[in-house]
Amino acid sequence: MVSTPNFDELKDICGSDESKDYFKFLFVQEEAENEGYIRKTIEWCDGMHEKIAKFGAMLEEGQRFSHFDVAHWDGMECLVEAQARNGVILQAFLRLLDVLHAARDEKRKHVTVMEVHE
Repeated sequence: MVSTPNFDELKDICGSDESKDYFKFLFVQEEAENEGYIRKTIEWCDGMHEKIAKFGAMLEEGQRFSHFDVAHWDGMECLVEAQARNGVILQAFLRLLDVLHAARDEKRKHVTVMEVHE
């Protein structure tokens, strides 16, 4: 039998020399890892939603300050820029979440393909 380090390692980890077993093991691991990425990305989205809401409230509140406080208005301008960037970041997280959801379906299919061989 030919020795291939990656497959030999996979065989050792899953405890089987049968390709249906080690591939299923690999794809189940991939599926679980993807679920972790989805959970983490949802946490990031939730955190960014909270930050955007907080900054939005600060922007609204900040409009009531004195127009003679130059530092305040410079800070408000920076807050507007930060808020815009937060929106861009949130959109990137949401796009990542879309990709991860598509990957979930694909990874589930890979597991199913290997289950046919059982």
